[in-house]
Amino acid sequence: MNYDTIVIGAGVAGMLAAIVRAERGERVLLLAKGHGATHWAAGCVDLLDTGGEGGPLAAIEDLVAARPDHPYALAGRQALLDGIARLRAACVAVGYPLVGSVEHTLLLPTALGAFRPTALAPYTMVAGDARQLGDGRPTLIAGFRELRDFFPPLIAANLRAQGYQAQSAYLDMPPVERSHEFAPMIVARLFERAEFRARVAAQLADLVRRGGYARVGLPGVLGLQRAGEVVRDLQERSGALIFEIPTLPTSVPGVRLFHALEEAALAVGVRLQIGAWVLRGEARGERLVAAYSEAAAREQRHTAPRWVLATGGVMGGGLRADHHGTIIETALGLPVRSPSGRADWFAQRFLEQRGHPVFQSGVAADQQLRPLDAAGRIVYENVAVAGGALAGYDPIREGCLEGVAIATGYAAGRL
Repeated sequence: MNYDTIVIGAGVAGMLAAIVRAERGERVLLLAKGHGATHWAAGCVDLLDTGGEGGPLAAIEDLVAARPDHPYALAGRQALLDGIARLRAACVAVGYPLVGSVEHTLLLPTALGAFRPTALAPYTMVAGDARQLGDGRPTLIAGFRELRDFFPPLIAANLRAQGYQAQSAYLDMPPVERSHEFAPMIVARLFERAEFRARVAAQLADLVRRGGYARVGLPGVLGLQRAGEVVRDLQERSGALIFEIPTLPTSVPGVRLFHALEEAALAVGVRLQIGAWVLRGEARGERLVAAYSEAAAREQRHTAPRWVLATGGVMGGGLRADHHGTIIETALGLPVRSPSGRADWFAQRFLEQRGHPVFQSGVAADQQLRPLDAAGRIVYENVAVAGGALAGYDPIREGCLEGVAIATGYAAGRL
């Protein structure tokens, strides 16, 4: 089949780019070796870490004025707003709406009992916002001993240290057919069983009645496809507000976010080919004409007149270092802007404000997101780069992982 656009990467940036292109009437193929960063992120939309003060949109405008090469500046304000609107529509379509605003910051508890700022969060989490926890009414943090890496006593103790009324309890795991390996995805599927949910809700109702709790924080595993139904059922049966706290990967809220984008992509005709690891590109002058992906016993050749590269950065595997210490872009071999030597990969202090230099590595791009070489010349005029593969920012330190992915992914789809 002939395609108008091929997108490489299935994170938020790649999925949004594919959706927007397909909505314009293009035939779109998306190639990816995996599911992108959604499966290990919190499942929220971080736009910019303002420390909880002020709105993220105003802070982004200040950032763009100070750093015109930042990906937010390349994509533009409208691409961010339109991209957020499209993502929210995809989530609403699967019954998993995102709550929040670009004008305000939510402060949501983590699995350590600290608070992390974010702009948009699934409605299954928002009852845990710091402003609600601080209303003077007691909160219960509950979980299962069988669920690794989620410790209610630790979370509650850290919340109390910050002045919040919080207590903890461990719930008994209802009897199921398995006795080992209660990973987040497994427990999420168990919560979609009515009998399992009823047994958990009965325990919560007893704890709420005896402790007078206004809300209950639970690990972010309350269903995979029907999280809304699960939360509503638990609230009605327990008599308290329920909110999720993201666990360590695999992130169930992140998987839900990916599924929302996947459904939106399929609905507009995008063909998804997950497990297709793009190994190299084929050029003709300043145009990319083909890419080769790994296939059983051979390489598969893909052709299209337009391309979007959204394979992620250092953390996502789109960038990696070779044995010489040179950082390379793994799919198309694009030039990478990075520290000149390994000694420059590290900051003098571990908690450097701007982050470690290596995490700002990436592909330099022009205002149309086309890749540039070291001299500022366009490498491929028919390729747009989006998301974590772009140079000039540290998505984790700056708290803008999803925001940049949304803005540049939408812009790449619209260009």
